[in-house]
Amino acid sequence: MLTPLRKGSDYHHGDLRDAVIRVARDLVASEGVSSLGIRRVALRVNVTPAALYRHFESLEQLRGEVSGRVRNEMAEMMILAREKVGPATLSKTRSRARFAAIGDAYVAYARKFPRLFEIAFLTCDALPETGESLAWRTLEESLEELIKSGLLERRKSLKAATLAWSSIHGLASLVASQTISNKEYPLFRKSVLDGVQDAVFAR
Repeated sequence: MLTPLRKGSDYHHGDLRDAVIRVARDLVASEGVSSLGIRRVALRVNVTPAALYRHFESLEQLRGEVSGRVRNEMAEMMILAREKVGPATLSKTRSRARFAAIGDAYVAYARKFPRLFEIAFLTCDALPETGESLAWRTLEESLEELIKSGLLERRKSLKAATLAWSSIHGLASLVASQTISNKEYPLFRKSVLDGVQDAVFAR
């Protein structure tokens, strides 16, 4: 039994957990992190709070699950943008464009979903396997392409990864918090993205 709120609730043990995470994610996207609550989510899913507590020990755990899902979304958006450029080759031009695409997508996600970007980087007691690690691996893959195409020395790859991540994340944070206005955004975007490439490819 999942303690349905009323007859007709059609969630079963196998899909309630995923449904709750999806509903919680959408609630945060529309109203912000502070809107997230067990009772509010339970009401939207049409089950009692007791049903949710059978899948999530606390609100903190639910926040962690939503954070992990959002990080995965961000990483998938990065990968999609990279693949739109074209498949990996030894071409310097292609490798450079694929590298730029993942950073641009990271910032674009923060601009499109500022409330979700906030929960993606909240400190939670217990995070699941998160999209941050996938995003980092995506960055590492792009750097490996740069190495193979002759644009980056392997000994500088960790420094390049740290510089790229911190710079792009900083811009995304400013965009998500609306510290940068829409009018200013194109200049900041170009300056940071170009600056990262100039630093990474510096000889």
